[in-house]
Amino acid sequence: MTRIFAASTLYGAMTVAAAIDAGQLGHDDRERVLLVCNNVDIPEVATPLHQMPGAAAVLARFHRVVYWNELIYPFHPALWSPRDEDAPLWRSVMAEKMGLRPGPLELVLESIQVKPAQTLCKIFSDATLAVYADGLMSYGPTRNDLHRSIHGRITQVLYLDLVPTLLPMLLTEYGIPSQPVHTGAVLKLLAEVTEECRPLLDRVLPPELARRGPETAVLLGQYLSPLGILTEEEEEELHLRMFQNALRLGFTSVVFKPHPSAPSSLADALGEAAREAGVAFLVLDLPVLAEAVFVHLAPRQVIGCFSTGLFTARTLYGIPVAQIGALEVIRRMRPYANSNRIPATLTHALLPDLEEPTSAPDDRVQDIEHIRREVTPYVQAVGYCMQPKRYPFLREVAEGYVAAAVDGWEGRPELSMHFNERTRTRLDLPGPRTWKWRKGKGWTLLGAKDRDEDDVPFTDVSLSGFASLVEAKDDHGVLEVGARLLAEQENLDLLIGMAQAHIRRKETDQAKRRLQRAVEISGSSGRALVWLRIGETAAKLGKPGDELRRQAGRNALRINPASPAAQRLVKAGRFGRR
Repeated sequence: MTRIFAASTLYGAMTVAAAIDAGQLGHDDRERVLLVCNNVDIPEVATPLHQMPGAAAVLARFHRVVYWNELIYPFHPALWSPRDEDAPLWRSVMAEKMGLRPGPLELVLESIQVKPAQTLCKIFSDATLAVYADGLMSYGPTRNDLHRSIHGRITQVLYLDLVPTLLPMLLTEYGIPSQPVHTGAVLKLLAEVTEECRPLLDRVLPPELARRGPETAVLLGQYLSPLGILTEEEEEELHLRMFQNALRLGFTSVVFKPHPSAPSSLADALGEAAREAGVAFLVLDLPVLAEAVFVHLAPRQVIGCFSTGLFTARTLYGIPVAQIGALEVIRRMRPYANSNRIPATLTHALLPDLEEPTSAPDDRVQDIEHIRREVTPYVQAVGYCMQPKRYPFLREVAEGYVAAAVDGWEGRPELSMHFNERTRTRLDLPGPRTWKWRKGKGWTLLGAKDRDEDDVPFTDVSLSGFASLVEAKDDHGVLEVGARLLAEQENLDLLIGMAQAHIRRKETDQAKRRLQRAVEISGSSGRALVWLRIGETAAKLGKPGDELRRQAGRNALRINPASPAAQRLVKAGRFGRR
């Protein structure tokens, strides 16, 4: 019998290799084939996992390695799939190319909902299936429906136990059991990977920085702008905020570990900031696992947004961790069922926020009772809202959680993001009373189930409701809701959103007043992104906004001299005029 393990990352291959060591995939003499799938946008310029530093320790668990990209060249693994009627032919072709023995076959796959996993299931339609999940997404719902011909063959889900006692939602709608990969086997294999990477890390890490390992902060980059969650400017600003908070905590040595698929330009501003601050700094742009860096450097803290690396650092190695921007990502998450919603939610719920030290939670990753009592129903409620048709058995949990959370609604802004008025009404969930616009009655304070048939579309009178109106370009709603919220508290998001609405309505004077007020309340801001938002909005005014545009651009350049967007804002002419 042959077992094929399909993997696109070294982290994923490490996960199944650890499961092999732990005997969780059977104790037998089956041939083990590692099928490497390089799924990045341009595979030709990326290092496949079997050629990465540290890969030899992982590859030793397999009898052979086959590179899927070469087998299907010139097609891309994330795009190619044979026609249904050609699948039997491809079964014979691939078996010959991969040198598969006759007999039973098992596929061990990641990301079962998409290609290339779906492609492999189609070609090897006679194989039994197992699924492994190496990150936080396994705690969220299955992304897409699976055909009976696929989910009926899946025997188990393997996952890394990064949040103790929290069980994955992945594939539970099909009654498929899950089991965590044994942590001891994972740590043992990661130690081998680290030993293999040590010579390379010793060469790359300056001696001074290496000696400061225990006094170093490691910053983890992610893959947010290519996914459309943030813009490149916003992701660059996020990295700067991580760096500035590391300095505030007293670190004089910082290592930035970018995501392997992220644009290299996202680290440029960090280098300039480090030179100005006079701290030891290194961009560790190597194809090595972040976990190898944790073991080799033994940093005092790891800082990120909602990276899985935060949880491996804390759960596997006990390194203190903190997050920046998880709530911001939740606010910006589109579409609602985006698979990153659950990782961001777990990060915000369990890790301290360096920018909100008073209101953010303490480190709760190892608080098992808190995870059982609060986090588990919270994640299940969000998962139900993401995929209500797929998880009807979680409805009672969602109703109970949202109803119990009403008393703390005002102090938890994430609740209005996950369980906003539209979502609660669509799913008939309970919730707090909110302001709604009703024909002939104006703004009225009503409960979620008090809507009449003649009610016009409505939204929460809240920042999250306002953000939904801005995204929909509902200018009337933006100005109505914005005015009510401004009467309670001035906020940059409100002023920018209302200015954009005035611009679309060609109300130049009103737009300028909103932007001038935005400049006034942002006078002491040290975030370049704040000034970029003001400047880019002012640019849409054309000539009447030139002075505000240049002023905002100069402030952004003062904070981040390397910002191309800020440089464009201060140039003469009519940048952005429409």
